[in-house]
Amino acid sequence: MSLLTNSSQLLVKNSEMLEAERILVVQPEKDSFITQLLALSSATVDVYTTSEAVRFNLSAAGIRDENVSYDEVVPMDREVPDTVILYLQKSREYMNYLLAMILPLVAETGQILLVGENRCGIKSWQKRLAVFGKVGKIDSARHCSLFSLTLTGKPESFVMEDWKAFFRETVNDTEVQAVTLPGVFNHGQLDKGTRLLLETFDVGLSGDILDFGCGSGVVGAWLGKRFSGTRVTLLDNDAMALASTRETCRINGVEPMAIIASDGLANVRGSYHVIVSNPPFHDGVRTQYETTEQFLRQSKMFLKPKGRLRMVANSFLRYQPMIEAVFGHCRTLKKRDGFSVYEASNR
Repeated sequence: MSLLTNSSQLLVKNSEMLEAERILVVQPEKDSFITQLLALSSATVDVYTTSEAVRFNLSAAGIRDENVSYDEVVPMDREVPDTVILYLQKSREYMNYLLAMILPLVAETGQILLVGENRCGIKSWQKRLAVFGKVGKIDSARHCSLFSLTLTGKPESFVMEDWKAFFRETVNDTEVQAVTLPGVFNHGQLDKGTRLLLETFDVGLSGDILDFGCGSGVVGAWLGKRFSGTRVTLLDNDAMALASTRETCRINGVEPMAIIASDGLANVRGSYHVIVSNPPFHDGVRTQYETTEQFLRQSKMFLKPKGRLRMVANSFLRYQPMIEAVFGHCRTLKKRDGFSVYEASNR
């Protein structure tokens, strides 16, 4: 497990704030903070994460499964925490979702600690948190800030259905409906890159398909609906995305072969006739390309003979040379609105 991120270092620096009986850590980063927290505090520590990569690393570090929740919601049967540590997330709507979910869980005399990088907007949350109670700034260091929130009123109950968004789109005469949750790619609407990708599937398709980084599940559901001879598997690292995917497949009448939680291709077994992707390049508040680059390097191993990789990406991202390095060739099928669709085959 990696060393501490700047946000986690700020928390450790203020370890006196971490003395409690029960702590809930919400969306920790992929580092060693939880193990250090257990060493610093006598508290019982529970973790909520939507990242399979974080869940796996916690398990590898010896954190007990019963103390880690990987889901779209925090389980309501846990004991009430007197301290909640919340890591800043990129999406404001997703932050509102997390706050709405965790505020009713906090003990009456409890506190919420919000930590994050200054460049990612943590300072603006000092004012936003004030609607829930008393907010104080604890510390700033390493370009990060740490705030505390003490509730002054009773928060409203969390209702999951209030946070779902629905949309429907038609591409190549095939309609697809989608259910999305905050923080999930394609939340509430179909993005231009995904539409461009789907437009390239205008002829017969059959066999086993893997939708890598499935997000709301709209690509896999559309393919399963349009091409009856397909068997679709959908994969994502994010539990919110997988929850959206299950709903999207259900309302479209698509029965997937599997819906897989996986950090990259780590949990994939078997091989496919087609791997399709609008791959992610964000991890929380950070822009990162490592997941997609590793996916491209490994994708050929999961393709059947003559199987195809087809993906869409922002045209400025230099994925074409990487695909050529893996497959020996790459062709551009379509370009529009700053996006390109690439294809390579396992010859």
